[in-house]
Amino acid sequence: MNSRERVQAALNHQTPDRVPVDLGGTLATSITSAAYGPLRDHLGLPPEERVVFEQTQQLPYLGEDLLVRLGVDTRVVALPRERAFTPVLVDDGEYWAWTDAWGAKLRMPKRGGLYYDWTGHPIPDVTDEALAAYRWPEFETEDDLLAIRAEAVRLRAETDFALVGSANLGSGIFEQGCLLAGMETFMMAMVADRAVAERMLDGITDFLIEEANRYLNKMGPYLDAYIYGDDVATQGGWMISPSTYAQLIKPRQRRLFDAIHAKTHAKLIYHGCGAVFELIPHLIEIGVDVLNPVQVSAKGMNSARLKAAYGRDIVFWGGGVDTQRVLPFGTPDDVRAEVLRRVRDFAPGGGFVFAPVHNIQAGVPPANIVAAFEAVRDASAG
Repeated sequence: MNSRERVQAALNHQTPDRVPVDLGGTLATSITSAAYGPLRDHLGLPPEERVVFEQTQQLPYLGEDLLVRLGVDTRVVALPRERAFTPVLVDDGEYWAWTDAWGAKLRMPKRGGLYYDWTGHPIPDVTDEALAAYRWPEFETEDDLLAIRAEAVRLRAETDFALVGSANLGSGIFEQGCLLAGMETFMMAMVADRAVAERMLDGITDFLIEEANRYLNKMGPYLDAYIYGDDVATQGGWMISPSTYAQLIKPRQRRLFDAIHAKTHAKLIYHGCGAVFELIPHLIEIGVDVLNPVQVSAKGMNSARLKAAYGRDIVFWGGGVDTQRVLPFGTPDDVRAEVLRRVRDFAPGGGFVFAPVHNIQAGVPPANIVAAFEAVRDASAG
């Protein structure tokens, strides 16, 4: 099998020749700039100009030499590095700050900063007056979309990698509400001012549908998977009540997912961190094909339990190694044992794409990263 066939087999719950591997295919399965440089050095790869692909998390464009070295089967469909988005930074004392497309302020410490945090919200009061005054973001330009399409066409024609894409102007429906108003304000509004909160959620949903349509009109035929993310859980359980999710968020996600499926045959990946065991049946019901990042360190997220309960109905993309404890703090042997355990639990019968749980962070020993990718290769060979 080539890489594309391997990933497609896993996505269709068929057994591939080996476990397919992802790194950098999505904004939740990559590696931060602070960890990327040391990994290249460890592998003896030549220095390269570091270009940030995603500003908030400080994710770099990954070199083809590194992806080949680690046996990665996926490639992201996005703007080429020469057209990478660079925010206009503002000197904010001890921080660098910028304003995103939605009007929210982000900042990162000048010294030792690893990523940007949201610190200012454009709709601090969830009222009809504030919504009426809010200026919604502008969509990606036609030139940008055509540049992404050219990358998709090239990758489809010249490589055999599985292609993953997404429209990235916003977060998920629930998350974007929190980013627009602040988490506490928005969550209170969903209870105390529900009608206004629903109008805000409708506006976000309409925007995300139009954004997805614009992206998929150009890229839909070339993708093997399309990712959408919306965190509604903590590591211990639901972030909002199940009934609030079912009444306010789920119907709008269904509307968005129906629109996505209408534009592409690509499998739909849902990125949701934390303890999402009880969320998964809802996701299956509304058209989700794949779950990411499969946070096996969260409550109730035992890999064998997940596979037994949902392995027939959903693909697990992630969960390959715990990035909170084992990958940063274990030994290479600990990492290998962890990977072998997750492969043993998730891989039988297909339905598994290996990736660490979310992005690899600063300070992770490069030897541990290499051990993880070697272990999944060895497990497949065995």
